[in-house]
This record gives sequence, structure tokens and C-alpha cells, in this order.
Amino acid sequence: MLRSREVLAVSLAGMLVFGAAARLWAAADDELYRLGEVVVSGGTPIVEAVGVTRRVTAEEMEQRGVRSLDDALNLLPGVDVRVGGDGAPRIDMRGFRTRHIKLLLNGTPFNSTYDGQFDPALISVENIAEIVVTTGATSTLYGSGGNAGVINIITKKGSKGVRGSLNGELASWDTHLLRGTGSYGADKYNVFVSGSHYEQDCYELSDHFSPARLEDGDERENSDRRRDNVFVNVGVTPNDVTSIGATFSYLSGDRGKPYTILTKKDDPFASNPKYEREDDLEEFNVQLALDHDFSGPISVKSWAFFNALDMVEKTYTDATLSKLKSKLDSKVEISGVNLQLACDLQHFGKATLALMAENDDWQAQEKVADTSENEDFQLYSADFEFEARPLQDLGTVFGFGYHWQDRDEKDEEDYSYLVGLYYDLLPGTRLKASHARKVRFPTLRDLYGDEGNADLGGEVTWHYETGVEQNLPAETMFSVTGFYIDVEDFIAKDDATKIRRNFEEYEFKGIEVLVENRYFDKLLLRAGYTYLDTEDKSSDTRRDEIQYNPKHKTTLEATYQLPWQMSIYGSALYVAEAYTYDSNDNKKRMPEYLVCDFRINKKAAGGALDLYFGINNLFDADYEQSYALPRSGRFMYGGVTWKF
Repeated sequence: MLRSREVLAVSLAGMLVFGAAARLWAAADDELYRLGEVVVSGGTPIVEAVGVTRRVTAEEMEQRGVRSLDDALNLLPGVDVRVGGDGAPRIDMRGFRTRHIKLLLNGTPFNSTYDGQFDPALISVENIAEIVVTTGATSTLYGSGGNAGVINIITKKGSKGVRGSLNGELASWDTHLLRGTGSYGADKYNVFVSGSHYEQDCYELSDHFSPARLEDGDERENSDRRRDNVFVNVGVTPNDVTSIGATFSYLSGDRGKPYTILTKKDDPFASNPKYEREDDLEEFNVQLALDHDFSGPISVKSWAFFNALDMVEKTYTDATLSKLKSKLDSKVEISGVNLQLACDLQHFGKATLALMAENDDWQAQEKVADTSENEDFQLYSADFEFEARPLQDLGTVFGFGYHWQDRDEKDEEDYSYLVGLYYDLLPGTRLKASHARKVRFPTLRDLYGDEGNADLGGEVTWHYETGVEQNLPAETMFSVTGFYIDVEDFIAKDDATKIRRNFEEYEFKGIEVLVENRYFDKLLLRAGYTYLDTEDKSSDTRRDEIQYNPKHKTTLEATYQLPWQMSIYGSALYVAEAYTYDSNDNKKRMPEYLVCDFRINKKAAGGALDLYFGINNLFDADYEQSYALPRSGRFMYGGVTWKF
């Protein structure tokens, strides 16, 4: 079997072949792989219009210098990207954690079957055409889970002709990035290939960092990271009514997990350090998709998918990483099928029936203790959704789903539903409201891990949301959304028993605001604000709110097109009023922080070359997103991209 870097080298070589052959340049067509959309976005579907759906395009990611999924999402209202004790970025939404988000790659699940989480820093963006983020009351066609929301990564596909790109980047702390794409498209088939290699020896702390007992500053200990990604997409359109697609992705990597800089003895709010690494990570994903329109109102879409993740997690006795304490070799697999039948009744609406079956499997071997585990469960869903526009300015949607989880100890079944509407009160004024009930079943870690509890039940969330979208003078768009979420049987670790249990009730509520101005042709201004209030309402709780959920998040972005084919981009992220607790449930406020980024681009060679330089954390802020885990200081980078 080829090593990951050899696979990457072959892929990049193939892209150069594409470039050498690029004599005919065809006009760009739709470069999004639409076969991967669970909710088809040909025009804005009503189910997306009644809630909050935000899109991050490939063009925006390129302008900002995005390298991975977490970079792409960290400025969105309602989304909080936080690095915690595991050392990986975690994406929180409206008070929920990463495990409550359903991550889809072209419509198929990409979360870990073990704990429901994912590492967004492993997901490179060179193959991404668009990221669709839906929060709150999402479509019932996604099945169970996704109580926080859904992130659907829509990849690129080959467009007519031959085209591609190569990018090389050097940065602080011996960091380098190499990535490339190549594509070819004809009338009845298309191919897209991409690959990347990213490596960072460490990250450095801010010059303002005050040395602590376990960290003297400068290079952050055990903070290296490497990832290699390869992606292939093939599409075939044998006739006007049938489309067939196949996608393949492979990634490998390893990383250190920076430990806390304080111990409980030093500070009761700190956790004791763990000296851990994640090595030999490999993930393989394959998907087959079919879309067929029958004569008449009926159409069918279907997916079959398989995703496998292998990794070795090592724990050491001390910071030297010389004496092994434990070594867990684990493999998680997810496979399944998804079938959708849609009936388009034209003016009377559109009805969709979805049937899903999924198998989640986890195998683990503890090499030092010489123990092993093998657990699995199955998920099934039957979902129905109906969209209609009874009036020209009124859109409505209703959805219902029934879900099953089959596992050894007991079977669980529950239901979800969605009702929503929007009304265009005036030209440029849209009112919208939605309500949903969603269910998320416990993961394999919740049930069988070290803190597991096989008697756990599913989490149930009730979502209420209302908002206004308003077009204002001077090419300004304004939107505001208010939400309230009642959570029953929330699954979390009980600090007293160290075992996971269902907590009675949590409550999340807040407001999200987004303003965008395009009055000047060469200037884009965007500002966002999120207010989030979380409360633990369980009868036996001693905590009044959920830790690490900031009440205030403010973002500012600006892009300006300069003369001489130059452009500049700047952003600011301000986060305030998050709290943490010690083992006695005493509460402490985390310091607020402000992080600014800057980037400048210069086009050359008729636009074929793009030279850029950027600085993340421009003012070298010293900040933490989790207690006693300092983040990186100023980071400078520069590179060049060739497009052919």
C-alpha cells in the first residue's frame, strides 16, 4: 500500500499533467457537486429560508487565506471555534458542542462513530466549493442527530475544459503548505482531483505570555501537527435525466496534544496535565450517488457510503514523552444507504420521503494493558418533508421523522418534526419563524467508553426561532434572529461519579445579528454579533450556566480592491464573558480576547499568479479559549498560487 505522501505526490503530478494539456479554456459552469446535497439548493429551498442558513464559498475562503474547516467557520454568528484540552479545534453552535453537529461531506456522515466529534483542522479546503451551515431547526431529511445544526461540505467537480491550481506557502514556526487541484469536464463526464500536505513543527506563544509552572513560553510544547489529504470526484451524466457520481477521499496525519500549563495544586480551576499524542491517523471515505428524474413529477436520489478512521492514541507519564503509559489502537467505521423519493407538484408544493440505514462500529485494542473492545449499533430513519407556497409571498414547510437506534442492551426509538414559514411583508423585508423537535441518540463513547453508561437515553431538544431579513439603503443587508432551545436529557459527564448521565434540562437562548454592506464596488464590509445565554436547569445542579459558552461574540470583516490588481483583507474577532468551574462548582470568568488578522494579495501574469502575505493574530494577543491552555501568538505566512 502506498504511503500517504506518495499518494499525494502522484495526485499533484497528475494535476501538472492537466496543466500542461490546458490549451482549451471553456467557460465556467456549475462547479458544485450537487449530487451530495440532501436538501437540494436549486433556488433557495423553503426549509432553508425559514431558518438560518449561511454559506461560505470557495472565493471567500481564498480571500481570507483559509486552510482548514475551522478557519472557514470561526467568524460566523452563532458559531464558536474553541481549542480545548484535546488540542483540536472544536466547533460549538448555540451552546451545543461539536458532537451535536452533524458533519456531512457531500451529504454523507463524517463524524466519528466513537464520540460523534470531528477534528476540523484535518479537513483541508482546496476541494471545497461551498460550506452550508444550518443552525437550529434543520430539515428532517437529515435524520436523527444534528441538534445543534448541520455542516454540509459541498465539494468541487470538474467543469468543461481543463483547469487547475498549485499553491505553495511558507510560514512561521517551520510551517509549510503545498496543495493543488486539477479538473477536466466534458458533456457527459467530469473529473476533479486535489491534494495537500500541511506540516507545522509547533506554535509559538505570544510575547506577552507570562511563564507558568509547566510552560516557560516561546515554543508551545507538544504542539506539532501534520496532515495529508487526497480527494477524487468523478461524475457521469449518461442522459438528460440521470446523473451518477463517485467520491473518494483519504487523509492521514499525526499531532501532539498540548497539555495544561497549571496543575490542580497550582490552581483549582486547572485540570492536571495529560501528556498525549495522536499518531498514525488514517481516514478513508468513499461514496456512490445517483440522481434520476422519471417522466412526470417523481425523482429519486440515493447514496451509499463507507467511512473508516484508524488512529493510535498514546499517553505518556511525563512531558518528555519517553515512557509510554497507554497505547490505544482504535478503528471506527460508518456505512449506510440513503434513499430519497421526491414528488414535485409544481404550484401545489413538493413532497420528499427519505429512508436511511446506518451501521456504526468501533474496535479498540489497549496495547499496554492488553485489552480489547468491539461495539456497534445501527441507526434507521424514515423522514417526510413537504414544502409549499400557498401565496406568492408565503412559504411553508412541514417535516416529520421517526428514528431507531438498535444496540445490544436495548433499542431506542423517537421522533422529530419541523414546522416553519416565511412571509415577504414588503419588497426587501422577510419575516420567518420555525419550531422543531430533534433527537440525538448516545454515541459509542457515551455507552461503552471509560465514562460510559449503557443505560443512557437519547437527548431531546425543542427549538423556537424567529427572525427578520431586511434590505436597507446603500446596498446593505441586515438580518436578526432570536432563538430559544430547551434541552432534555442532555448527555454529559457527571463530575461527582465520573460517569456520563442524562441531565434533566438545559436552556439556551440568544440573538444573532449579521450586517453586510456592498455600497462601494471595491469594498465589502461585514459585521456579526452573537448573544448567548445558557443555563443548567436540572434540579440537582450547582452550576447556573454552561462553561466555555461565551455570552458575547463580535466579528468585523473588510475586503478592499486596490489598484494594480491588489486587494487587502482584515478581520477582528472579539469574545467575552465565558466561564469555567472548579471541582467544587465555584465559577470563574475567563478573560475576554480580541484577535485580528490581515492579508494582502497581488495578482500577476494576467491573473494566473496570486502572490499573498498575511498575519494572523496581528497584535500578538495572549489569550485562552479553555482554562490554562494558551493559544498561539502572532503567525506570519506568505505564498503563491498558480491557476491554469
